[in-house]
Amino acid sequence: MTVLSNMLGSSGRAGEVPQQAPRRSFAAAYKLRILAEDEAADAGRRGVVLRREGLHTSHLVEWRCSRDAGALAGLSATRDRPPADPVERDNARLREANAHQELDLSYAREVIAIQGKLSAALNDLSNRARDASGPPGSARTCDVAQQRQ
Repeated sequence: MTVLSNMLGSSGRAGEVPQQAPRRSFAAAYKLRILAEDEAADAGRRGVVLRREGLHTSHLVEWRCSRDAGALAGLSATRDRPPADPVERDNARLREANAHQELDLSYAREVIAIQGKLSAALNDLSNRARDASGPPGSARTCDVAQQRQ
């Protein structure tokens, strides 16, 4: 392609911007192979690997961080896709159900704790009210009876 044909784009009109290339995606094995090749190369030869593969240094930085975090081992599995094996699918469903039930259990425990504190507070309030009024036939009850007469 010539410079003029690059400027004209696919339709041949001047000033038209060509469409953006689709994003590239890389397999985990490819990433690990390139990282190993880059680390084995001398300091001056690392750029050769990047140019040959059409990569940027930011790719290697990101891939190295992922590898060190252990994420590249899991990249071979497809994301956002349920497991194909029926046993694995059932295990995933059960794990999710278990997580929801554990959350519900923690809420129930909090509610029970709050109900226990509320019950103790109301019992204490009732006891204080009973102690303040005194037993039946006490002086206060007699005072009310004398006022009625």
